[in-house]
Formats: sequence, C-alpha cells, structure tokens
Amino acid sequence: MSFGEARVANFRAKSKPATRVIWKPQSHPVGPLSGQPRRRRKAGKRPTRKPGPFSGLASLPALASSLVALTHKPQRSLSLLAIMDYQAAATWAAEQLQSYRKDPDGWRSCKRTNEVAISWRPSSEFRGNLYKAEGMIPAKTEDVFKCLRPETGGLREKWDQNVKEVAVIETINENVCITRTTTPSAFMKIISPREFLDVVLTRHHEDGTIACMATHVDHPLCPVQPNYVRGLNYPCGCICIPTPGEPNKTQLLSFFQTDLGGNLPQTVVESFFPSSITGFYNGLAKAVVKLLA
Repeated sequence: MSFGEARVANFRAKSKPATRVIWKPQSHPVGPLSGQPRRRRKAGKRPTRKPGPFSGLASLPALASSLVALTHKPQRSLSLLAIMDYQAAATWAAEQLQSYRKDPDGWRSCKRTNEVAISWRPSSEFRGNLYKAEGMIPAKTEDVFKCLRPETGGLREKWDQNVKEVAVIETINENVCITRTTTPSAFMKIISPREFLDVVLTRHHEDGTIACMATHVDHPLCPVQPNYVRGLNYPCGCICIPTPGEPNKTQLLSFFQTDLGGNLPQTVVESFFPSSITGFYNGLAKAVVKLLA
C-alpha cells in the first residue's frame, strides 16, 4: 500500500457516516398535514366575498387612479412656519396702515389736484418718506377695487402706467397672497425698471369698505430677476370707502412707502412720488369708466 492510499484508508476509518435528516411535518390542528379529514362544505351556494381593492380586474382602474393621486399629490412650496410668517407680516402691514390713518400728526401737504390731495411725513420704517393720498373716484366701491385687485394679468396692468406686470407667486389663503410687480423705467428713464415682491392682505368690511394692504417679503420661488432692481414696499395700500348716500362715488385713501433701491439721488425720489401718485389717481378714475363700462 502506497503512502497516499494509506492516508485515504486512515481518513475513511476516522470519518463518521453522515446523518440523514428526515423532514417531518409539524402537527396542524386542521388541514392536509394534520392527519385529520378536511371539513366538507355543505352543498349549495358558494359564499360571496365582499369586494376589496384587489377583488377583480374591474377594480384595477380605480386602483390605478388612487396610486396616481398618491404619487402626484401637489406639494406646497412653503412650510407651515413660512405660511404663518407671511400671514403675520400681512396682519402687521394692516395694523400699520390703520395707525397711519388715525394719526393726524406730522403730515405736510406737497401736491393737490382736482383728483387727489397728497401729503407726506418722514417714514419710521426706512430713510425715506411716507405719502398719504386722498381722492374721490366716480365709481362704485366694488368697481374701484376690481381695478386694484392683486391678480395675475388683472386690470391694473391695463391702466397703471407705472405697472408693467402683476403676478401672484403664491396664494396663502383666500385673503392673503404673494405678488411680484414689475415696473417700467420712469421719470425720463432716470429710474430703471424695478420689481417688488409683497405679501398682500385684502379685507372686506361690513360697511362696504374694501382694503388692500401690503409689505415687502422674500419668497423661495422668486429671486431677484436680471435687468431689474429689487425695490421694497414698506406698509402701504389702498382703502376704498363707500360714500354715504352716493353709491357711485368712492373715497380712495392710499399710503405709499417705497424704497426704490439703487443709487438714486434723494431729490429725484422726492420729485417722482407726488407726480406718480397724481398719475395713479388720474388713471384709475379713467379706468373705472372705460374698462368697466
């Protein structure tokens, strides 16, 4: 016997035979493996199952629609905290306008025409002026508001020479929205095109007064656009007040408080606003007659 064969023989002698594992079924109380006979169903009608989401081919379209609705559920671009911040900013702007309206101190007259009387005082929000304008518009309050309503492609674009485009970036609720307003160059092109991003609050009061109030904000969907200077509107807005006994007349009380941005000389800014506000009232008075006739 060779050395190699001796090693193989020795290995076989030491090795134990492999243990065979036989699988045995576990005991089941009922069923084919329990050893007990299966219960027989009584003759007659088969029991009907309640329809479910997977009960047949007829439910597949409904299932597909449900899956599509789940996978394509619209997502808000804003968090709940951001929404609350926008609502708080809008409420703050409204409160500021009410305080301006009630406070008679410090106003100085700067311009008066047949349509509007304009006064100003230093702003408490930035290094500029707060302007107040009061005038009478020969139209119903609802019609005046239609020309001022903050909406994408609304009437404001058609009559306001200082507005190029208004777009609603996001609707927070039925009374609050975020708008982007762009303006063309103005004042003999000394003032280049501007853009303004504001949160706007609209309130309808029981006496028929409609107020539209705003202040500047930021929004993730609206960074500063090329070829525009971002201006800032501090608490501002228009208050449309019905005239008692004269339904076709509306008192329009407005507040303007705008930082145009850029490097404009203060003399240019102070000359621009009274002229711009006069054009605003004049254009609005004509618009309610022409556009809503």
